[in-house]
Amino acid sequence: EPVWAIGTGKVATPEIAQDVHKVCRDIVADMYDHGVAHECRILYGGSVSPESVDGLMAKPDIDGTLVGGASLDDSKFGRIINFETVEE
Repeated sequence: EPVWAIGTGKVATPEIAQDVHKVCRDIVADMYDHGVAHECRILYGGSVSPESVDGLMAKPDIDGTLVGGASLDDSKFGRIINFETVEE
């Protein structure tokens, strides 16, 4: 999660999150190898919501999300765990 988003309920755009996740995956590949980097699961740790989950999960280097306050609302949580696959 970007520093500017912590505690605000704001979410990075899918493009910003993808760029950071790609850098993380590249670092793992440099430290180990591309196979390890591919198998490594990298999660978006921001305030994912029903409105943001589809775009985030459409990105190739975002393997999952951490759900905060939205997990306390069954309809929001249900929507998040049943995200829609979006074609890029």
